[in-house]
Amino acid sequence: MRRRLRRVSTPPLSSSLSPTKKLFADAEREEAEEAQRPKPSTSNIPQLQNQDENWTGEEAIQDTVLRMLVDKYKPMRSGPIRTADVRLKEAPPKVHTDAYVVERSAQAWQELANKPLLPSIDGHKPWHTTYKAPSHASASIKLGNFTPTSARATGVHAVADERTRKTERELARRKEQAGRLTRARESTLDYRLGLKNCEGATRSSEPCQYEGVAGLDRGQDTARAAGHFDKIKGRGQPMVRLSDEYNPFIAREEFLMNRIVQRNGAAPPWVEVQIELETAVNSFRDVLRQSWTRRAIRTLTMLQPAAALPSLSLGSVTSLRDREWEERECSYHDTAVAELNSLVRKYNALAPYSVRRPYHSREAELAKAYQDCGDDILRGISERRREIHGRSDASPPSDVESSMGLEG
Repeated sequence: MRRRLRRVSTPPLSSSLSPTKKLFADAEREEAEEAQRPKPSTSNIPQLQNQDENWTGEEAIQDTVLRMLVDKYKPMRSGPIRTADVRLKEAPPKVHTDAYVVERSAQAWQELANKPLLPSIDGHKPWHTTYKAPSHASASIKLGNFTPTSARATGVHAVADERTRKTERELARRKEQAGRLTRARESTLDYRLGLKNCEGATRSSEPCQYEGVAGLDRGQDTARAAGHFDKIKGRGQPMVRLSDEYNPFIAREEFLMNRIVQRNGAAPPWVEVQIELETAVNSFRDVLRQSWTRRAIRTLTMLQPAAALPSLSLGSVTSLRDREWEERECSYHDTAVAELNSLVRKYNALAPYSVRRPYHSREAELAKAYQDCGDDILRGISERRREIHGRSDASPPSDVESSMGLEG
């Protein structure tokens, strides 16, 4: 190829090269430069291959973390902070100094200002101008030549007027009925207040209202003098203020509505179920404590001698158990606990998660009753001993009476 280029590009004896010969000469020079460049060594090929890996469709964890950090915390501006004056000095704005040629109109502005917009009339002045109505105008506001009413269409307007009159009659009838109800109410109030000077159909309503207010004031003065206001709850004490009243996040109307709801005993559904559940639990526990207290007092007074009763301690009383009583009351306890658990299930379905309650069990309720009834058992034993001693001091009881007293 190079020989061919040399054979083809052998220049003749001339002063300058032709375009084709110059092209071949440039190609020969580029080939010579490529031959002189050092070839890359084979040891750098693996390093170049590992420098930029091909994308496999998955993002590396390092790139993901870096991208999240850049999105969260924007990188600060690098380099020194330069003011606007410094930036203008380093790179001043380029101003084009090319001369613009402005074509001026043939006429000067003085000539255009003096030239009239409309064709002028010799000797005519602006104040000589008068307005002339166009020939197609059928009515003139200046002269008041309006179209007569009889010439207008009467069909649609007559129907509209009839509807308007009917509406006005209906409004007047309603106003009259409302006025009759108002007068009847005022008459009833006047009769209750004992005002007789406002009777009559032609009386004015305002004097009666003023007289009614005066009568109310007199009634309040009479009640105050009689002391009816002395028993009002909270009289002479500062008004009770709730913390919600000063809460900026609760609107005034919402606070008033909540207060009305609370005063009337209303509550959310889960709060009502909670009240029902607490009432049922307290009543069941009261019955359980009373039943076990009676059973324990009867058992201790029958099994223990009278001299050993004062030496009973709280621990010995709370550790007392009666399997016969538990088996006899088992059916009642199971039924009551099942009812409590049904209420708990209903309450948990309505209440928020943070205030839900666990289920009740018979064993847990019995253990709680055994621990809570210790003081009541000791108090009942002491009262029973005082009653026995009082009856023995009054009259020595017979064997039958003493046995009946122990069994009771």
